[in-house]
Amino acid sequence: MKARGFSLVELLLASALMAAGLALAFGILQGAMRATASAERLASHTDQLRSVQGLLRRQLADALPQAIDPAAGIDELRLLRLDPERVEFVGLMPGTLARGGVYVQVFRLEHRSNGLALLFEYRMLTPEGVLPAERPPELLLEGLAEARFSARGFDPDGRPGPWRDRWERLGELPLQVRLEAGFAEPRWRFPTVVVPLRHSLSGLVGLLPEAMRRDPRGEDET
Repeated sequence: MKARGFSLVELLLASALMAAGLALAFGILQGAMRATASAERLASHTDQLRSVQGLLRRQLADALPQAIDPAAGIDELRLLRLDPERVEFVGLMPGTLARGGVYVQVFRLEHRSNGLALLFEYRMLTPEGVLPAERPPELLLEGLAEARFSARGFDPDGRPGPWRDRWERLGELPLQVRLEAGFAEPRWRFPTVVVPLRHSLSGLVGLLPEAMRRDPRGEDET
């Protein structure tokens, strides 16, 4: 009996099935690669966010009850300045980030084309004043759709007061500093950071001189 070969139709059909199988396999591979890349980006973003929030917590928690400007008189004895886009204070810098010692440190928000960016800058504080910055500001995060700093201290009755978007009390650190933010990328989240200040004098505000418990407009801040 004579063996029968494949017809042209059968060969075309087999080729079409093989091409469809390869296309399906390639599509699955591409999808897996995209999923892997997305997971890696999310993991990298999570690690970066964890590091940034850790830096915020460490540096703010150890803010010192020391004047930002050592030459300022008692009427301008600022231990911390805060508005919705910036917080400035005095604290220790580890040797891994700078030369070590006491620095004026600033976390601030900057408007950019892709949204808000969170920057960190620091300058050494000496008895003669603040030295020029040793390096450009560090970019911590970018792509924020919204962000704001706030702070609160104790009310006169000794209870934590409301959150305020400005801290203007003289000679006093707030009880807590907060950063609320959100990313433009909907998959990414920014857990709100609330940092208690270890050296806060808010609870001792009643012991401070009267001149140190008033803001520049002469209004009682306690």
